[in-house]
Amino acid sequence: MTGTSRSGADYWRGAGVILGWNPSLWDEWPGSYAAVVARVAEGAPFVTQWSVGARKEVEPGTDAWLLRQGGSYGLIGHGTVRTHPYQDVHFADPRRTASFVDVAFDELVIEADRVPRDVLEVVVPEVAWRFQFRSGNRIPPGPNQRLREVWADSARAPDEPRG
Repeated sequence: MTGTSRSGADYWRGAGVILGWNPSLWDEWPGSYAAVVARVAEGAPFVTQWSVGARKEVEPGTDAWLLRQGGSYGLIGHGTVRTHPYQDVHFADPRRTASFVDVAFDELVIEADRVPRDVLEVVVPEVAWRFQFRSGNRIPPGPNQRLREVWADSARAPDEPRG
């Protein structure tokens, strides 16, 4: 594998992937999103299938960042990809298929506590935060590390709103 390959473990080492969630398009959390947030806060990771659009490669172990879209835009969760992408029925159109990964969300916050888009644009300007229209976009290792840091910093101040 060459250094210019756009797949495989080397390409994904230290990288992250954006998983978009727009509640107006899909809101099928078991019980509710708030119920899943509460369950994760008690220490039980939430393992689920998530679309990565047309992407055919993501390595297990990759950081998965849940990006709230539509309305309260911002980062609301972190998880870890557990599988390589696989095909399954598209979440919004049962006549189509899409690529999915299994992800274990280990941190989720209510929408009011999100890391807002304006903060993301300053800390990680390499990502076009206003143009994330689907899941599966890769975050390179350097920007992903800064995203980990801003996420950790925001978690240190639980009594202060993130946005």
